[in-house]
Amino acid sequence: MPLKRREAINTTIQTSGEVKLADLEKMFPDVSSMTLRRDLESLERQGRIIRIRGGAKSIAHLSMIKEAVYTQRQAENTPAKSVIADKAAKLATAGRSIYIDSGTTCMALAQRLPDHNLFVLTPAPNIAIELIKNSNIKVNLTGGQLNRDTLTLSGFNAVEYVKSINIDIAFMAASAFSLQNGFTCGDYYEAELKRLIIRKAQQVIMLMDSSKINTGMPYTFARLNQVQTLITDNELPEDHQKAIRQARVVLL
Repeated sequence: MPLKRREAINTTIQTSGEVKLADLEKMFPDVSSMTLRRDLESLERQGRIIRIRGGAKSIAHLSMIKEAVYTQRQAENTPAKSVIADKAAKLATAGRSIYIDSGTTCMALAQRLPDHNLFVLTPAPNIAIELIKNSNIKVNLTGGQLNRDTLTLSGFNAVEYVKSINIDIAFMAASAFSLQNGFTCGDYYEAELKRLIIRKAQQVIMLMDSSKINTGMPYTFARLNQVQTLITDNELPEDHQKAIRQARVVLL
């Protein structure tokens, strides 16, 4: 029966985390490959699995892996993130409309943000939950589709909502930076949102630890001359300091 077979397939995937179509063909030798593909399609529509090339993976298994990846990132360079967040929190004065980007450094900022009268827009649900603990901070989410890897909302809905918002200060995060490529990240839609935020903000403050210097990701979202302040943890190479001075960026 199809229902029993699909339940058996789902149990196999949830137990092992992943299954190949070739393995299912061995499990069910009397069932055609096309029928097994339809079984996987049905389980995917139910939100229980995600199909991959040549098989399928458990969504629960993927979520656990990605949570572990985010937790690992959160534990990396913790002293540097604390230094950066302490400097940034002093710039979030009361009565302002601010944007706090996603990422573990921005989470460190959210944890240190004073309970002032602030309007805060963020694409990160975890940062919003952290900020809502403060009674005087009005917290807004951009909306959009959630990226499980970065815990970031982005896409058409996010862009359309941000177009209607005024931003005094944008606290931005970058995955990488080089003099050649500027500030970069790994997701096209997140880069698109970051570009819009930077165009709308009166002041852009980039939060970036020194380990990201001379590294690169696929999508450039800003150049040095689009940033007013760069907050980092250690002294930067001389060529970078020179470029920062030439771009008239304040280095903290």
